Amino acid sequence: MLQKPAQLLSRVPRRAWRLIFRIGLALIIIPLLLQWVVAYLVGSDARILPPQLLAAKNLLIVTAHPDDECLFFSPSILGVLDRNRGINGGLLVMSTGNNYGIGETRKKELIGSCKALGINEKRCVAIDHQDLQDNPTVWWDTELIKTLVHDTVKKWEIDAIITFDSGGVSGHINHRAVSAAVSDYAASNPAAPVAFTLTTTSLLRKYTFLGDLPLTVLPFVWRIIAALSFPTSTADPKDGNRALVANTWRRYLMTRDAFAQHASQYTWDRHLYMIVSRYVWFNDLKRVERAAGKAEN
Repeated sequence: MLQKPAQLLSRVPRRAWRLIFRIGLALIIIPLLLQWVVAYLVGSDARILPPQLLAAKNLLIVTAHPDDECLFFSPSILGVLDRNRGINGGLLVMSTGNNYGIGETRKKELIGSCKALGINEKRCVAIDHQDLQDNPTVWWDTELIKTLVHDTVKKWEIDAIITFDSGGVSGHINHRAVSAAVSDYAASNPAAPVAFTLTTTSLLRKYTFLGDLPLTVLPFVWRIIAALSFPTSTADPKDGNRALVANTWRRYLMTRDAFAQHASQYTWDRHLYMIVSRYVWFNDLKRVERAAGKAEN
């Protein structure tokens, strides 16, 4: 005869229960502690947030659709803009998100999101081009994207870019096309500013709230220890290849406010996303390497 679950649980030794409790407590406390350390204590250290971002005068975020900026990039946007009040933030969105015929609505919502994130609405642009329409089955023209990015870089005197990596965070084909274009532009054009890409993780890691932070922090452990011991505003060039940015509680609330501007996209699952997704709490970025023989900007 099968035993009832309660009977099986009663047979677990108290020592095992204590061990389970301690492990569970550690799984809660360690990520919270790391978030606090990165967001409040070492977030401005040059070994954690490279000077190429922290000291930039004109930052450009390049995305595919309206709402990408707060679903994925808000820790980076707010982490840089909040620490450098002299920086001008800019957002270049490659489409209006018109897949369901509400592109004009989403453009207006984007302006509200930019204001909530501290980006001037004059530098908050959604492109409406016939070859760059929101479509989850179409690979966009990367040469066109590179041209648009290059023109924006010149117009706004951009000296740092943040965009998707090759995985596009969600795997969306439009995200990946933006990554391919911007990464190639940054790697191959000697006049291009430094560019960083947002790391894509597995689906399981993506939706673990802060649970993924200990794993994400691993490449930064010695940098964090050094930052806690000897804070600095300068860094070894090799430390400028990666960045880790975490939202404070205030910046997390700003993220929620920014996404609330996208009323047409605020469905029940997005409510849940704004709690459990790692991308609203922290970002880890990697610098795009210059192609061999190309001069550094």
